[in-house]
Amino acid sequence: MNIYSPTDTPEFNSGQSYDIAIIGAGPAGMSAAVTAAEAGASVVVLDDKPKAGGQIYRNVTNSPLTQPELLGEDYLKGAALVEAFEKSSTEHIHAANVWHVGDNGEVLFSRDGGTQSLTARELIVSGGAMERPFPIPGWHLPGVMSAGSAQVMLKSDGLVRDDAVFVGTGPLLYLIVAQYLRLGVPVKALVDTTPKSAYLDAMAEVGGALSATSMLRKGLLLLNEIRQAGVPVYRFASDLQITGNSAVTGLKFTSGNEGRQLEAEHIFLHQGVIPNLNLTRAMGLEHHWCDQQLCWKPTLNRWGQSSLDTIAVAGDGSGIVGADGASVMGKLAALNQLQRLGQISADSRDQQAQPLFRELERLNKFRRFIDRLYRPIKAHRIPESDDTVVCRCEERTVADLKRGFELGANGPQDLKGMTRCGMGPCQGRQCGHTVSELLAQWRGISVAEVGYYRLRSPMRLLNLTELGQFSRVEPKPSTTGAAS
Repeated sequence: MNIYSPTDTPEFNSGQSYDIAIIGAGPAGMSAAVTAAEAGASVVVLDDKPKAGGQIYRNVTNSPLTQPELLGEDYLKGAALVEAFEKSSTEHIHAANVWHVGDNGEVLFSRDGGTQSLTARELIVSGGAMERPFPIPGWHLPGVMSAGSAQVMLKSDGLVRDDAVFVGTGPLLYLIVAQYLRLGVPVKALVDTTPKSAYLDAMAEVGGALSATSMLRKGLLLLNEIRQAGVPVYRFASDLQITGNSAVTGLKFTSGNEGRQLEAEHIFLHQGVIPNLNLTRAMGLEHHWCDQQLCWKPTLNRWGQSSLDTIAVAGDGSGIVGADGASVMGKLAALNQLQRLGQISADSRDQQAQPLFRELERLNKFRRFIDRLYRPIKAHRIPESDDTVVCRCEERTVADLKRGFELGANGPQDLKGMTRCGMGPCQGRQCGHTVSELLAQWRGISVAEVGYYRLRSPMRLLNLTELGQFSRVEPKPSTTGAAS
């Protein structure tokens, strides 16, 4: 997997290689960095954003909003972690787009118009989550975005869209609607797709809900806040169809056994988040299909260690558990890598990890409840109409994919080669899971048997100028760890 080095087995020099390189500066990446740096390791964090925080804590220490507290206490508490991260001895490389990670510890990334490289003895990938695709008729039209995009605009630039319709299910959807309302932004409607049956199904995990009553209470308060603001809430919505030709004009759906139609120029969709896997896939790590969260995940041990011993995955990129869980996972991954580097003993690692494992189990119990309650329905994951777009980059519809399948494309990679589905700039992020589930349905086998796209580096579009300006990054003498 190494592009530049002719050797298969790296020989690390403590003056030239970092002890630990971390990709992503969200809750998991920052917590891992602070933990490792405090133990004396030389740590570098690569992040594609200009400031640390990830999506959940984006711009928490320099918000463009005059009243950032309106975004909620869960957002504001991230300031302490960002400040601890920035005060640590960790080297921070912001605005760095990682596009290759070799199995010899080499990391290649674009920054300032050129390509830079570094090596590390251990690596932690904390790339976070992405929103689950929502392939319904019309979801590709201009004016339709993900609810997470609405939150990004809000946190990054203070931009909002008046009179938008929010559609879907899950805590994040309700939080973003509440944040809009607190800022005085009118919301036209909330169209909730959570089916009635989900409330009964979730009772099987009610113990998990009771293990985190404060989190359950927050969710109930959000729903009550939306209702009290007078926003029309349509529950148990199904048969979704976004209308419009060159741009969105509205939404058709069924709610309460009645057909309804709303006019809107902006529609935000959301039905949960899934791990962002393109980097871990390109690295050749083992993955498996998780039926609980209906997504692919890297296959990891309890410390987050992957099928390649020197690489760990932490945070929502390993499976959705939320910001608090991501922070815990980052600490666990760092402790294990510190032990592997010989900087702490196994006994010290295990002692520090005990309370972290207990907290993570508590959070996972609550997550199992959330996953049952807000499980996206089949019709919103596996499109039924032949003219529904699956691949937004290449504008490939269900009918296009079906023709490819009928001509013999039985796997995602075959279908990609025959139809170009998944070949666009997003490299399959918005269609990969849908393609796997469509093929599983057509073939009458499990998603695990179907598999996923085969991805390779580079993980982003590159130009010759970037490749022509190559430089190497090495640890500063003051941050070089004691590892031999």
